[in-house]
Amino acid sequence: MRRHQPIAIAARAALLTLLLGSAPALPAETLEIFSAGSLRGVVGELASEAGPALGVDIKPTFGGSGLMRERIEKGELPDLFLSADVGSPRKLEQQGRTVVPAIAFARNRMCIIARRTAGVTAANLIEQLLARKVRLRTSMPSADPAGDYAWSIFDRIDAQRSGAGAILKAKAQASMSLAATPATPGQSVAAALFESGQIDMMISYCSGWPALQKEAPELASLVVPAALDPHPLYGMAVLSDKPAALRLALYLLSGRGQALIARQGLVAITEAPRE
Repeated sequence: MRRHQPIAIAARAALLTLLLGSAPALPAETLEIFSAGSLRGVVGELASEAGPALGVDIKPTFGGSGLMRERIEKGELPDLFLSADVGSPRKLEQQGRTVVPAIAFARNRMCIIARRTAGVTAANLIEQLLARKVRLRTSMPSADPAGDYAWSIFDRIDAQRSGAGAILKAKAQASMSLAATPATPGQSVAAALFESGQIDMMISYCSGWPALQKEAPELASLVVPAALDPHPLYGMAVLSDKPAALRLALYLLSGRGQALIARQGLVAITEAPRE
């Protein structure tokens, strides 16, 4: 396990000064970041826009947050872990692997994706999900928080209609092993599965919808109704005492960082979740 030196108040103040742009430019310091796949746009913009200004050269690795956390637990040592949940960073904190406590830095929303012709609405959503012929796709729980959030939606539906949760989880599990060959270079898995007719509905992060809509304009998106909303909350674990890791963490929490997060389709942490 890494040993970390305490961070003095003066050092924190110096880092904030750097973020304000009044400090001289620093030589680029390479940072390895493990990140949720839903943060590709955020990390990409950090690397191209914020990285040079902060003296940071970002080396990202993307994947399911649960799987990324397991890699860290098995000995891999990134400098920063950006997770689609707060549970994984908090678990690393409890294990003594973090420099500072786990930090919530962004929110997301969950969307229901279906063919436009299906006419899915908030009023008929539960009936549409439960329809016998509808094939439903989610991410895998535990490996990817998007799957856990989907399961949470199913549990909320079950509270309204007993037995529905088990039906929906069985539907989702049946689709997890599906694969599709992209019809065009660069086509996403989701678009390929819809195009090949293997799925009819999908639950995913709303932040990913604009890109999917460009690939498949025949699809439509519905934000999960407030009564079923699991309030996705993203967490960050700082795993290295490198000054660059701390600069980047502070940047994500700054006004500029939160604006970047909003530009990429997520929700600033300062915005209250829906009631």
